[in-house]
Amino acid sequence: MVEGILKKRVVFLILLGAFFLWNQTDLNSIDAEDDTFKFYNSSRLKEILEKGELKVAGNQADEPFYVPNAKEGYPGFDYELGKAYADFLGVKFKFISYPEFAEYAEAIKKKDADIALSGISSNLERSKKVRFSSAYLISTPAALIRKTALPPPPEGSIITTQSFRSILDLQDLSGVTFAVRSFSNRHEYLLKKFKNNRIFTYGDTPSAWEAVKNGTANCLVADSFYIKGILLKEKSIASNFRPLLEQVQREDISAAFPLADLVFVRNFDYFISELSRSGALRELEDKYFNKSDWVP
Repeated sequence: MVEGILKKRVVFLILLGAFFLWNQTDLNSIDAEDDTFKFYNSSRLKEILEKGELKVAGNQADEPFYVPNAKEGYPGFDYELGKAYADFLGVKFKFISYPEFAEYAEAIKKKDADIALSGISSNLERSKKVRFSSAYLISTPAALIRKTALPPPPEGSIITTQSFRSILDLQDLSGVTFAVRSFSNRHEYLLKKFKNNRIFTYGDTPSAWEAVKNGTANCLVADSFYIKGILLKEKSIASNFRPLLEQVQREDISAAFPLADLVFVRNFDYFISELSRSGALRELEDKYFNKSDWVP
């Protein structure tokens, strides 16, 4: 996937160019060069290159960003992304599983992990604990609702004129109950947009999905990529559930880095820009979110 990009790997030149592009500083300035070495020497990236290992945190149960009991060649979107970044740096890749964002941030702070990749939505509150990269995927709050909770088509009509494409299309319906991961961006979104609806919260999205399947709620709310993963893995649910995937609010899926480590983040951003330019990032997205070959 990244063979062409690996040939371009000259780490220090990337660091130098990325830093000066951001800082708009004259490359011929001796003072600026000294500043660049100072930033590089204090960066986690320098430690990674010296040790020869990149430690990536994520949740191994967060499909299809990671795929438990994966088939050969399908370890998960973020697993492949992390491995490709390690290859780009010329170091070994090590994955460490943690259950949620708070653990990722703490592991990065303690140097038990270097970065986190796990379908993480960036926001202002989280940015107090880590520094986020540029987005490598764009998501949105989405829903998977039981068809019985939707109004039937008008009598005698073959095709209903009522469309349900986004979660906002549910605002005028009565009887919709939501299940969502607590304290997530989607939970905050529901509290703002659906103040009069009953909202059941859970410690993780799989538990919220189970609550919908067993009838506690009739609508799962999660990020659009998670719902795409469910539809690919559990194809039989299409007869009873309708996905609402149209964008209502931009959510950036980003990598988490140590706070104030601009050099490290800029290096990763360059890596992502090359994946995007070459089409490799799009191919990886298609592999896990538009095709079901990854399903064990």
